[in-house]
Amino acid sequence: MGTRAVQRVGDAAAAALALAWIGGLALLLRHRLVVSHDTMINYAHVWYVSRRLWGGHGIPLRMPMLGHGQAFAFPYGVVPWLSAAVFRPLAGDWIVTLWLVLGIAGLLGATFVAFPELRRSWAAATVLLNPALVAAALIGQMPFTWGAALLLLAVGAWRRHRPGWAALLCALGQVTHPAVVAPIAAGAVVLRLPFEPPERRRRLLRWYGLSLLPTIPAAWLVVRSPVFEDSSTAVKAANFVTTLLPRCLVLVIPAGLVLLAAFTARRAGRAAWTGPAAFAASAALLAVVWRPLLLPEASGSLWRQPDRAMLTFLGSPAYRPGATYRVLRVTDFKVSLYQLIRAGGRLDSEFFPESIVRRRWPSDDDYGAFLRRRHVDYVMIWGHYGRVFHTDDEQRLVDLEACSPAAPVCSRKLAANDRWRLWSVTRRGG
Repeated sequence: MGTRAVQRVGDAAAAALALAWIGGLALLLRHRLVVSHDTMINYAHVWYVSRRLWGGHGIPLRMPMLGHGQAFAFPYGVVPWLSAAVFRPLAGDWIVTLWLVLGIAGLLGATFVAFPELRRSWAAATVLLNPALVAAALIGQMPFTWGAALLLLAVGAWRRHRPGWAALLCALGQVTHPAVVAPIAAGAVVLRLPFEPPERRRRLLRWYGLSLLPTIPAAWLVVRSPVFEDSSTAVKAANFVTTLLPRCLVLVIPAGLVLLAAFTARRAGRAAWTGPAAFAASAALLAVVWRPLLLPEASGSLWRQPDRAMLTFLGSPAYRPGATYRVLRVTDFKVSLYQLIRAGGRLDSEFFPESIVRRRWPSDDDYGAFLRRRHVDYVMIWGHYGRVFHTDDEQRLVDLEACSPAAPVCSRKLAANDRWRLWSVTRRGG
């Protein structure tokens, strides 16, 4: 097959993938609530910030109904969450859905703005099949898509010799997601330095340093959030690596394609096949990470409707607005957590899995101290939660029903049905 024929096939592959993206985003826009692994945190924070903002209380710092009263309104996501909160009265929850789609589309567009040489044929197809982009869309990573889009726009601005705009866009991207976008930006600057002339290296470092200044308070919110303070050092390190590695592909793949094109430019015989090879490698990588990134479940977000089972409980006399609940559930993608706080309840955790704390407890006293520290009033366990996550919350609650004099808390089973069990918790010693 000749070079032109190979390029035409690449154009067709890019066009087909572009249509697939348009169709997927259209499916997401059909939902008032997009239900996936990382979506509910967006709806919850935008709802709360909008309620406070339009209620005349200004932009909140804290979000006391999360994280046993210690959560922040913006642990990250300030740019998309705050802007969505401003417009939320116009469309309710659907405004968050729209912002999710705008973030995904913006990230795709920003990639081609930053690297215009990738807009055709196999290069475009490879970008559209980037595992980081596919995962962000299906999982619903709004702060990441917005932050990464701003960073890629900054890359485009720098390549067009507009350092001021590059610094501003980079700052906004890092502020939006300090834990992920800031390390990616740092890596991009370090790797770019050898390709810059000496006088531009100093300039790059100066402007990059300026972009870091507004990132400092945003990073402070991250490290002071309950999800960070409640996690062990090992958990923090593991989560940092497993989160950063797949997401850095958002910049690594397009930058790698540019370098690959430059390397093969003088090798006409090989250049024709580097595009299909890069596309095949991206497709293979997506297949490898499909299961580890939980994308089979996340892909259901294109059709999934929010579970309404929690609403029955929230409308019953058993529910106590204002109380702090520890809700342990498997299959609803945290929809019940959002429903509970909207009904006036509080949660002992944030929406992050690390904050929920899924583990086996060394003793009843350890578990009781954990419940007391988080000011838990009720524990609600759904279905086979313990079996799925290999936890022993339920057994510890049964043991704490004995209410020994030395126990940090006493528990009492209040209600049970074929879907959930509810315990009340009486705390001792504050």
